Amino acid sequence: MKIPYARQSINKADIKAVVAILQADWLTQGPAIERFEKAVAEYSGVKYAVAVSSATAALHLACLAAGLGTGDYLWTSPNTFVASANSGLYCGSKVDFVDINPKTLNLSPKELKIKLEAAKGAGKLPRVVMPVHFAGQSCEMEQIARLASEYKFEVIEDASHAIGGLYQ
Repeated sequence: MKIPYARQSINKADIKAVVAILQADWLTQGPAIERFEKAVAEYSGVKYAVAVSSATAALHLACLAAGLGTGDYLWTSPNTFVASANSGLYCGSKVDFVDINPKTLNLSPKELKIKLEAAKGAGKLPRVVMPVHFAGQSCEMEQIARLASEYKFEVIEDASHAIGGLYQ
């Protein structure tokens, strides 16, 4: 039996839209991208959205913006696509994983707290924690935000699985 990696849902309207862009004067920038960014921002309820080539690129850029670099630590969920961890590796950081809550399948704030306490004692606190909103299920962000404030790490939310998702 073959299990496909992914099965896209692409219809004729999608193909027509792609062909229109390929035939236009603007391929990688321009009015279509501006419309797309505005639509994503409106849909997500945020002020700005920036289109990049992939979620991997977006996570990498977010890590760079957070100042993640050589010798730093990025912690993320083991229940994710490799881009979550790779975004830290691309910046030269060390990557480690925080176990998930079996009920939500997302990074467990309880396990994060335990790991933070151990890391604090060893002087190896993360610079970035990247919770992943897996399969549209929002992470327990209030608890994660409290821990970020207490332990002074940046939170980069990987919402690749949950665009338009809401917490509470």
